[in-house]
This record gives sequence, structure tokens and C-alpha cells, in this order.
Amino acid sequence: MKLEDIINFLEKKYSPELAEKWDNSGLIIGRKESNISAVMICLDITADVIEQAAANRAELIISHHPLIFSEIKRITNDTLLGEKILKLAEKNIAVYSMHTNVDSAVHGLNDYILDKLSLGGEKSVWLKNENYPESGLGRILKLKKEDSLHNIIKIIKERLNLKKIRIAGNENKKIKKIAVLTGSGGSLISEIDKTVDLYITGDLKHHETLDALEEGLTLIDLGHYESENIFSELIKKDLEEFFNGKIIQAKENQVFKII
Repeated sequence: MKLEDIINFLEKKYSPELAEKWDNSGLIIGRKESNISAVMICLDITADVIEQAAANRAELIISHHPLIFSEIKRITNDTLLGEKILKLAEKNIAVYSMHTNVDSAVHGLNDYILDKLSLGGEKSVWLKNENYPESGLGRILKLKKEDSLHNIIKIIKERLNLKKIRIAGNENKKIKKIAVLTGSGGSLISEIDKTVDLYITGDLKHHETLDALEEGLTLIDLGHYESENIFSELIKKDLEEFFNGKIIQAKENQVFKII
């Protein structure tokens, strides 16, 4: 199958127009006319993921986090990024990234994590996209009835396969309204409505968490990797509708471990 056909299929589901201005989603390395028989899906393009792709004879890596975020002036093996780009080119592996457009899209990553949690209730878009109001960053979930924080934590651990998570706030709080944002969501705490009881995200910093606590908000920090590693699972399900080649989910490890 041509790389261009795969891109067109994915972009119908996850429009590039949904990506944030600072993002670098899209085709990063490769020729659209290339033939693709095997695809590897990952969260991050590490040296190990590149080796896994080569070992599986994948001609394409689809990543959530873009390999290149900002302008680079040289591609040499003097830098880690340069070495990765050179290896990918030498092994004829294309790179296509879907980042904030997948976060924002209908049936994208934020919808998918709530689907996996199956908490029930009424779901809505939190920060709506001006041009695509049915899409946008984050989701708000209004439960049918109040639930305990402890029960919600239990469900999260079971359904996302997490042994431990970080929480901040009143452990005995009853939860009715939840804001969810996969990845790093600390910068958007100020956008949370006062009626929200619980914020589920990752990468929370000390001072932004303190401010949220003083506003009466309870927070669950899943971790950046832990809130987004289901990306590979989501995109594999999508590709299985269209692509008849080999689809491999990369073997990736948590960046931070609690021991």
C-alpha cells in the first residue's frame, strides 16, 4: 500500500487542522509514493524503537510525539536527533506523527481513554476547537451519580493497568464532574470550571498543583507516558479497518518508575 493512501485514511479521522499551532504533526520523513507493507506504532521514536522497526522490516513508524519539534540546521551523528534521522533514512523508514490532532479529534485519544475507563455519564468537549466545535482538547465527564475518589482510582488502575498513581487533594471527596486531558495538562488548570471535582491528566508540577488545591480541585496525575501509551492501541484498531499489512505495536517502557 502507498504511504500516501495510509496518510489520507488517517487524516480523514484526525484532521491536521486540529493540531495546535506549535505542533509538528504530519509526514516528517519519507516519500508519499513509498510502498508500505509493515507499520510500527509508538508513543516516542527512541533508538530502540527504530531498531524494533528495522527488525520487523517496517517501512513506516507512526508516532504520537513528533520526532522533530523545532527547526534543525544540521543532520549529523553529533547529536542524538541527527543520529536517529540518519538511521531512519539509511533503513528507508518513513516517519508520520499524529500528536495534538489525535488528542483533539472525535474518537481520538481523550475519548479513547474515557471509553476504556467506562465510568458512564455524559461526555462533552472541554476546550472546543473554533472551526471544529465537536472536537477540541480534553473532555468533561458528568457522572450519573456521585462516586468516591477511591472507587475511581481503583477503576483507573484496573483498566489502564497501572500499579500506582499520584493524587493530590481530599481523598474522601465525592466526585460528580471530571475533566480529563491526556499528556501534560498542568498549564490548563486555570481553564477548569469551578464545578469540576476531579482533574485527570499527567506531568503536574508542584506549584500549579498547589494553586489547584487552593481552588478546591482534586487531581490525579497518571504520568505523561501512562496517560498516552494507549495511542498505539488506538491507532492499531484504526489501521486494521483499512491496512492489510503487518501492524506492530512497539515495546516501550515507562519513563519514570515508582520503586
